[in-house]
Amino acid sequence: MSDVIRAAEGHLRALAGDQAVLRGDQAVAIAALVDDRARALVVQRTGWGKSAVYFIATRLLRDRGGGPTLIVSPLLALMRDQLAAARRMGLAAATINSTNPDDWRTIEAATQRGEVDLLLISPERLNHPRFRREILERLVEEIGMLVIDEAHCISDHGHDFRPDYRRIGDVLDLLATRRSAAVPVLACTATATDRVVTDVAEQLRDVTPAGGAGRDTLVLRGALARDTLELHVAHRDRHDERLAFLAAYLRQRAPQGRSGIIYTLTVAEAERTAAFLTGVGCHVVAYTSRLDPAGRTAIEDALGDNAYDAVVATTALSMGYDKPDLGFVVHLGAPSSPVAYYQAIGRAGRGGQPTDVVCLPTANDATLWDHFDVAGVPTEAEVEEILAALGDAEGPLSLPRLETRVNIRRTRLELLLKVLDVDGNVVRDERGYAATGTTYAHDHARYERLLAGRRAERRVMLHYLDPMGTDCLMELLTRALDDPGAAACGRCGRCTGNGLDIEVEDELRRAAEVFVASVDLPLKARRRWPTGLDVLGYPQRGNIDRAAQLAEGRALTGNESSSYTEAMDRLLAQAASGEEFDEDALDRIVDGLARVLARWPWRARPRAIVTVPSHTYGRLTRVVADRLGELGHLPVHHEVLAARPSAPQSDRGNSAHQAAGALGALELVGGPPAGPVLLVDALRRSGWTLTVAGVLLSEAGANEVLPLVLHATAAG
Repeated sequence: MSDVIRAAEGHLRALAGDQAVLRGDQAVAIAALVDDRARALVVQRTGWGKSAVYFIATRLLRDRGGGPTLIVSPLLALMRDQLAAARRMGLAAATINSTNPDDWRTIEAATQRGEVDLLLISPERLNHPRFRREILERLVEEIGMLVIDEAHCISDHGHDFRPDYRRIGDVLDLLATRRSAAVPVLACTATATDRVVTDVAEQLRDVTPAGGAGRDTLVLRGALARDTLELHVAHRDRHDERLAFLAAYLRQRAPQGRSGIIYTLTVAEAERTAAFLTGVGCHVVAYTSRLDPAGRTAIEDALGDNAYDAVVATTALSMGYDKPDLGFVVHLGAPSSPVAYYQAIGRAGRGGQPTDVVCLPTANDATLWDHFDVAGVPTEAEVEEILAALGDAEGPLSLPRLETRVNIRRTRLELLLKVLDVDGNVVRDERGYAATGTTYAHDHARYERLLAGRRAERRVMLHYLDPMGTDCLMELLTRALDDPGAAACGRCGRCTGNGLDIEVEDELRRAAEVFVASVDLPLKARRRWPTGLDVLGYPQRGNIDRAAQLAEGRALTGNESSSYTEAMDRLLAQAASGEEFDEDALDRIVDGLARVLARWPWRARPRAIVTVPSHTYGRLTRVVADRLGELGHLPVHHEVLAARPSAPQSDRGNSAHQAAGALGALELVGGPPAGPVLLVDALRRSGWTLTVAGVLLSEAGANEVLPLVLHATAAG
């Protein structure tokens, strides 16, 4: 045994207990990093001990006088766990991320004084002008090792490619040109196909000492199957049935004293699911991106102490959370990629105990898959529009200003700017974005390969979810990751032929039916006009006058399934096609809206109904409003607002263009009724049509406008 391995064994015992022994590939990786200053890519299942490799290597390199280790990780939850584990080994650790900008200078100074052994940063910092200018370039002169966590994010072939990760290439280039000796680099991931491994290994290989020749990346790859996981797919047709199943699962099957995680695909669904489960006596809490850092920390700590039956979470609580005794993982809604699903369920089974992993697919999954299939893949037209807008500007454009010049939604625009920034077509500073003048060449073949790969992964996931499927679920996942040892696990529902034996009590079934039928979807009013409307020809700016702001509204259905979804989908399709409306569906929707109105805690009851005109859905709006007027004995006004010819809101990509479109499309042609007005529309997308309608009515004398929408694609 070499001195390095002997010392590594001692440090491992300090980290993981007296009985801990280095795995073979852990020893190989540590020796390569410490003795050979190598570049290594470690692809091992979650819980294998990848973090132990860089903790121990850091300790050994620091003992030899090396600089601090720089760890790039996208996971704030992981950062907390990593900092705590590092301190158990006597390593001083600190983090620089978006939550602590006031501490950056203090941490940098401590790093320069040699007081920090491990510095963790998020990949977004690599794309931050101030960080790159003031901190990063000095860091590369000092670091003793670079660690890239979740390294699959480097590759655009990966399931979770992030443009910010491409900036790691800049760090590698700086290490190659600024350092006279090689700096060891370790990349880690639990989810990488052969194609991703090849891509990441090649990117790492380019790290060379100044004037030296490149060396191949050491790749250490292990089996990915998890022998503690029991995989199941549970099919329930309706959303109320899925909620009742979850409650019954927590009562009957979830292990006592071991909290679990229920994942949802959206924030709203996490909050509603937690509300239902709480209402039937389950001790759960919602964990989403809406929580502040203190709230997240409190829930993570309570989950670690098994204080809850379950935490209902979005991916905000995902790859970075480490709880060895996690009781179960349930997905309410299926990810589109088997690779992403394998990554998500990696929270489970780490402590050696059998752990359920359950997927409850929903009817809306495919719609979300369609969205994510094209996320991160720019179109040539979008890029040309962005570069033309920047090229015509006299100086850098802030994001809000650029938004008025391109018809691209905000989140997508930000992602495309990151891609163009990394590719050298755009440069960013504190003032905004500017074109560099570098010629852009759209790589059609590359993007088609990416889309083809995502479509292939989607087919595997459909096979995984198929209620008539017979292939082992674990084998499907590990084979999708190109694991050469992929084989039937003998434990999943398909291997054993035993589904989850969950009997849903009648009282839970009834409670779920009532809950789904009575969930209110609030519509938050917009308070400010988008920046830069003057560029689009409209003078509105700043805050919307308080007297003209909409009251908080309500929608009957939204993106998540409900007991009204089927009837709503039928009516919207019939409105768009010009067909006659299904009377049963109309009765169902009007009854649901009447129940919403009965629950609505308004300050004063509306005295009249005004409808929002629409070339596509106006007929449905009028029919429904007339029936509500009859039920509530309210006059209905269809001719107060009129629609000018205009492109639909669905063709408008961001808030500025949506607001401008609504301002140009709506006009007041009649006097509004006195008193509070119920403003009825069939469909809410951006909320700007309702906002402009409310402003027009209020400016003409309506003293309160209460929006009621049949279907909101982005409720809230």
